[in-house]
Amino acid sequence: MKLKKLEIIGFKSFVDRTILKFDHDVTGIVGPNGCGKSNIVDAIRWCMGEQSAKHLRGKSMEDVIFNGSETRGPGGFSEVTLTFENNDGLAPIEYRDYPEIAVTRRLDRTGDSEYLINKTQVRLKDVTDLFLGTGAGTKAYSIIEQGKVGLIVSSKPEDRRLLIEEAAGITKYKSKRKQAERKMELTHQNLLRVGDIITELEKSLASLKRQAQKADRYLAYRAELDDLVLHEAAHKYLGIVAMQKYVSEALDLSTRESDERRNALVAREAELEGLRLTALQAERVHETAQTAHFAADNEVRALESEIARAKDQLEALRDREIDASRDLASITSEREALAGEQARFAADLELHRQEEEGAADALAIEEERLQEAAARAQEADRRLADLRRQTGEIGARIARAEAALQGFDRRRSDVEQRRERLYGEREELEARQMELVARTQELQRTVEDLRSGKTSSKEEREALERRLSELKRDVIDSERELDKNKQDLQRARSRMHALLEVQSRLEGVGLGVRNVIHKRDPGVLGMLADLVEPPPELTQALAAALGDNLQTLVVTDEHKALELAHWLRDEKKGRAVFLPRSGRHYGDARPALPEELTVPAASGADSPDALGYFADLVRHRADDAEIVKAILGDIVVARDFAAARRVAAVLSERPPHAIVTLDGEVFHADGRIAAGQREQLAAGMLESKRETRELSEVVARLDVVVSDLVARHQALRAAISETGTALDTARQSEHRGEIALVGAEKDLRAGEAELQRARARLENLVGELQDMAERLAEADAEQSSARADLDSARDELVVVEGDTEDAQRDAESRREELEARRQIATDRKIQVARAKEKTRGIQGALERLTRSANELVERERRLHDELINGARRQGELAGLLFVDRERLDQAVTDAHARRDELTAAKIAHEEARAAMQAHEGELKSLRTAAEQAEKARVGHEMRLRELVIEMRNLLELVAERFRGLELPRVVGDYHLRDLPGEEHKTRIHELQGLIDRLGSVNLDAKREYEEGEVRYRNYVEQKADLDKALSDLAKAIEQMDKESRRLFRETFDAVNERFQLLFPKMFRGGRAHLVMTNPEDMLETGIDIVAQPPGKKIGNIELMSGGEKALTAVSLIFAMFQIRPSPFCILDEVDAPLDEANVARYNEAIRTMTDRSQFILITHIKRTMQMVDVLYGVTMPEPGISALTSVDLTTVDKKVARPSHGSAVA
Repeated sequence: MKLKKLEIIGFKSFVDRTILKFDHDVTGIVGPNGCGKSNIVDAIRWCMGEQSAKHLRGKSMEDVIFNGSETRGPGGFSEVTLTFENNDGLAPIEYRDYPEIAVTRRLDRTGDSEYLINKTQVRLKDVTDLFLGTGAGTKAYSIIEQGKVGLIVSSKPEDRRLLIEEAAGITKYKSKRKQAERKMELTHQNLLRVGDIITELEKSLASLKRQAQKADRYLAYRAELDDLVLHEAAHKYLGIVAMQKYVSEALDLSTRESDERRNALVAREAELEGLRLTALQAERVHETAQTAHFAADNEVRALESEIARAKDQLEALRDREIDASRDLASITSEREALAGEQARFAADLELHRQEEEGAADALAIEEERLQEAAARAQEADRRLADLRRQTGEIGARIARAEAALQGFDRRRSDVEQRRERLYGEREELEARQMELVARTQELQRTVEDLRSGKTSSKEEREALERRLSELKRDVIDSERELDKNKQDLQRARSRMHALLEVQSRLEGVGLGVRNVIHKRDPGVLGMLADLVEPPPELTQALAAALGDNLQTLVVTDEHKALELAHWLRDEKKGRAVFLPRSGRHYGDARPALPEELTVPAASGADSPDALGYFADLVRHRADDAEIVKAILGDIVVARDFAAARRVAAVLSERPPHAIVTLDGEVFHADGRIAAGQREQLAAGMLESKRETRELSEVVARLDVVVSDLVARHQALRAAISETGTALDTARQSEHRGEIALVGAEKDLRAGEAELQRARARLENLVGELQDMAERLAEADAEQSSARADLDSARDELVVVEGDTEDAQRDAESRREELEARRQIATDRKIQVARAKEKTRGIQGALERLTRSANELVERERRLHDELINGARRQGELAGLLFVDRERLDQAVTDAHARRDELTAAKIAHEEARAAMQAHEGELKSLRTAAEQAEKARVGHEMRLRELVIEMRNLLELVAERFRGLELPRVVGDYHLRDLPGEEHKTRIHELQGLIDRLGSVNLDAKREYEEGEVRYRNYVEQKADLDKALSDLAKAIEQMDKESRRLFRETFDAVNERFQLLFPKMFRGGRAHLVMTNPEDMLETGIDIVAQPPGKKIGNIELMSGGEKALTAVSLIFAMFQIRPSPFCILDEVDAPLDEANVARYNEAIRTMTDRSQFILITHIKRTMQMVDVLYGVTMPEPGISALTSVDLTTVDKKVARPSHGSAVA
């Protein structure tokens, strides 16, 4: 996993996209202090998952985002991508098929962060796992800064052991161990929880077992009791059935026709349902065929595409194989030619070295003679030079003076003209400044207005967004409330219609009463039960007080009652009780109830003994007041049985017609007391009518509520639409305002900058004008001085020119002698130089030939590997192409078949739909005929109502007692038994007593006990599984610890051995080794360094100098690299504390390890710069912004020879 490329965007000072390629063994990064070199190391560390902002030299993670400069604003995000070569098999298994692995980390200023591997989003854990065990990572020894070098030596032994752990590859075991320990903790907690549950279950199971035994006894008693009750009910049922059979014969004829038509209808409906099923199946077959057809077509296209890609790859591999073969042939020829050249140049080298030695000896003799002649010539030249210098100086003084005098007038004119131009420019700038001030002020007002508008637009938008969110929540609440009320309304209507249907059938009403009501005589006002509305708590009391009298028919007068009585008698329609409403006045002779009966305090209870006369406690129409008085006027309602007795005692002198309690007990005036089971039929009739009235009110109220909710829902929908439109408008307006604001702010900044430049130029103009005046005054003074200097210099020049002529003649004589000697020496030097040049040329040629030969060998090896790999890949592709072609043929065949199936399915679907539609028309006619026959049958069925009601009461009693049991299903078990007698009733009483003495019984105890046992067994199994999981985790941790100890021991010994060898080489002597602080505990022991540089005896390693500490740390790091090399190593100014000699050894050590690892060096040392293959320079062309430049030193002919890479570390 060598580092191939680093790409940085917006990270610290690297605001622009910056790419560093690491294609060579050693890459150098240089630059002045503060230019951002170390930001490159921070970027690599950050991308590899560093979570500490402190380790990245920041306070918070946001500090890694470019924070702006004088010319650029802050960045919005930071992104770093590291690309690794994946050819060494160190990557996790899921990435081993990728030739490259690109790790990306991105951070927004909002705090959003993400990690990607090969452009796929991953977790931080996936990134850290990628580097585990490779020696690379944020805390591994692959990244070493200058401060970390010293820290390796001065840190605690426990911290120093981390380096050995990383070299040993233990970090991945430690990570897995922590995961296992977390799993153990969770498993232990689950085990405790399961143990608590098992304890609770054991307690509850004991109680449930006792309850289950009690329930068994109860069920045994109950089963016997139910059997006796069913025995009695079965014989009652058989009697009713016999009567029904006799009556039902008259119904058979009318029923037969209805059944025949209904059966025909059912048959036709079944046929129609079959046709519908056929149509549905045909539709499903059509959809399935269509899906299969699409899938087959997609598979064909996919296989065609895959075959095309395979062909392209195969063709490219064949072309490359031809090229490689051609290159191999060329390499062989080149190697043979190089061998001949090397031999020829070696012979020439020896010959030219001998020539060089002879020329060097002759040159030494001539150089001695040349030096003597040069000394004499130099003395003459020195004297001549002094005189000429004096002449020149005097001439220069004369020239300067003359030139100064000539230029004074010109300069004065130029200065005056320049001053006039500056005055004009100042006037123009002052006018321009006024214009810019006015324009800037106007732009400031515009920006303020736009900012205010932006704030208003933002507030308006946010208000609309809040309003829209509120409306959407209101709509959801409204829909929920509307659905609830609709469901309530539907349930109420269904219940009310069901009750009305039951009431319309007059179930439980006597035959005569039912026939009179069906006669629909307008003189019949209804039953007494229809005229009174008791409160819910008095329903039972009213049913007990009136009983069958609730079916009394209220008629208009006695004449109508007599007419209906004769009709019942003559037509044999049954019997009914009539109560005329008019023609009589019943009066109100009731005495007032005593206060002691109507006041709660008097009775000592929460409510009075007597609630009042029944007529006063029920609701009724005003027209029915006399009838209600007649029926209920003399009936008193008492609270309970005891209260009724007290009321009867108080009213004994003038007893009412009856006293009825809320529970339905009745005290008659003649002393009779009716008590016991309630009147089911009468109470049910009253309850049904009361519930119907209540449901009618509920339905009316819910209708209004639903209508209001529908209107509100529609209004909310309209408001959402309006608000959404307004929000879109507000967003567009806000966007336009932002654009206008950005433009205005840009214009304002440009205007302010121009104004600033104008002001600065004005200040410069004032200074220049002042400078002009000063220069004119200085020019006048200099002119006077120049005239005096000119006169003096002309006098001196006459004297010096005479002396110069004499010295000139002497110097020419000496120079002629020197020139002759110099020519001889030059000839000798040329001879030596030519000999050396030839020697160096031949030697350089030999070196180049050697490098070329080595490169040809390496190229030949790579081409052989390429041919082998290409041949293997061609075979794989050929096989894949053969398989894909067979799959394509099969897929094309399947696609044709799916197309035929689709066509057939479509035809079948259309035929089935046509048959179904034709059958529906026939079914409509049959349904009409069946409805007519059913109406005829219902008319005959009314004659069986009396027996049906009696049977229904019996069945309802049985169903209520036996939880929905259908009595006819069990009659066969009892019809052969004897009729129930007195013993039968006695046994029922005994069993009821036994059941009562058992008290409360939990009938679900047995089921709960069985379920509890199942849960108990499950939790016991879970506990066993958890115990096993704990044991497995402990064994895994033990195995990891064992492996970690072994790896640590082996790595420590190997690193210590290499450290003992490297230390004396790096120091040119001395000795050092590593020791464990606690050898008994390999998982926790620290590592100490014992070091003794040559010639010193150091008891404490902290007493070492900075350079010695650095060299010691470098020795340890390189020792680890030799044992377990990291794919790459970054050394940030590690060589800074080293002197020149140690830098050389440091560089040589790095070169010896380039075959194992890739090195990235950040340095200020020139010698290190000379050693690298590629040199990146980091600069700051703009303040606060880093930029990059690079030089490939492997292609540059350096003037300074690089150190030999093959030499060992001294």
